[in-house]
Amino acid sequence: MTLEFLPANHPINRIRPELLERLRRAQLNLITRQFGSARELCEQACREAGVDARLAESLRREPLLPFADLSRSSLIAKLLTAGASLGLSQAAVSLVAERVQLIRAFEDPASVVETVRKKVELVVSKFPTKAAHIEQGTNPGDLLDPFITAATQELMYGGSVQGAIEATASHKAMMMIEGLIGHLHEDVIGAMRGNVRVPEPRGVEQEELDFVANPFPGADIAQPPWGEGQAKVRFHQVKSKTGSAKGGDAKRLGQQLKLLSKTYQADVYYDALIGKSLKGHRSKAGVLREAPIAVVLVGQAAFLALTGSASGAELLLRVYQSAFRDVAHSSGYSIGKIAGAIAAEFRSRAKSEGDDFLQLLLHDVTSGDPREQDSRSYKSQGRGRKAAE
Repeated sequence: MTLEFLPANHPINRIRPELLERLRRAQLNLITRQFGSARELCEQACREAGVDARLAESLRREPLLPFADLSRSSLIAKLLTAGASLGLSQAAVSLVAERVQLIRAFEDPASVVETVRKKVELVVSKFPTKAAHIEQGTNPGDLLDPFITAATQELMYGGSVQGAIEATASHKAMMMIEGLIGHLHEDVIGAMRGNVRVPEPRGVEQEELDFVANPFPGADIAQPPWGEGQAKVRFHQVKSKTGSAKGGDAKRLGQQLKLLSKTYQADVYYDALIGKSLKGHRSKAGVLREAPIAVVLVGQAAFLALTGSASGAELLLRVYQSAFRDVAHSSGYSIGKIAGAIAAEFRSRAKSEGDDFLQLLLHDVTSGDPREQDSRSYKSQGRGRKAAE
């Protein structure tokens, strides 16, 4: 088994068979190989949405593209008149438009949406629900700062304890969401038609290229050739925003992209999904210094390269919105209610100890065994060694 549009002796055909099969599958599931016309695509969307498939008759002379790449609002506008003649509501037409976008994006939309929903659900289950959750993070040194809390309380919430707590809990939750989104981007874009999510490296030398254990170091997404006009392997490193590569990461990433390009005669990309311009991109120079052959993309240009669709960003957003709404409905999490409960807990503790909220917090985050607070006497509990920090 080899990839289409590449010679049999191409280096990529040396990778492990199951990964090569995934790349081969990505070539076969391209939208242009699955559907021959706009009508066929719309009929499939109608079946999945449970809507009268005669709606697709209005597209009998419509080519697959650009129909498949229209925005949701444009799809609705295009189908609305035909829908009305069939007695379909705008909600039904909107549902078909949503399915068109999901089918355009994924070979198996249901499994992708369910995977996203489960990951979102897991993160929401870790959102703050009581005082202990905002007082200390997973790292024992990550403690709630009473000085920042005092500033938030007075400068932003008119002295309201509950307001300050709501802001703090929201910040904690948003940090979790930020981490979630970064990983979702890689996984969901990797599941889109024509793409393969690069598996995590295996073995000891995880930074080194190995055709079996770690064939694509530095890449998040691999794209096999999509056709004669695009007959090269492409690799993408994906970031949420410009400047996400910190410290020496840009240099290391540039070296890895250069190695991928040389090994597989591939095109290599460094993509930031959020960005209006390359202006201010903090890691572009470091990557290009090591890999001048790399292409650095932001915003719409990045989505187009990653998804092959002018509506790529919207395709991603719709999947997320669906999952977020489902989880919000099932979890019933309300930051306002949680903040009220945490504020009541703090007030109860402060009252019983004769302090106000901030005094209690200040005491809790600064008091401790003096021997544990001085490097001259502190001994790490980990492995019995003296701490060097």
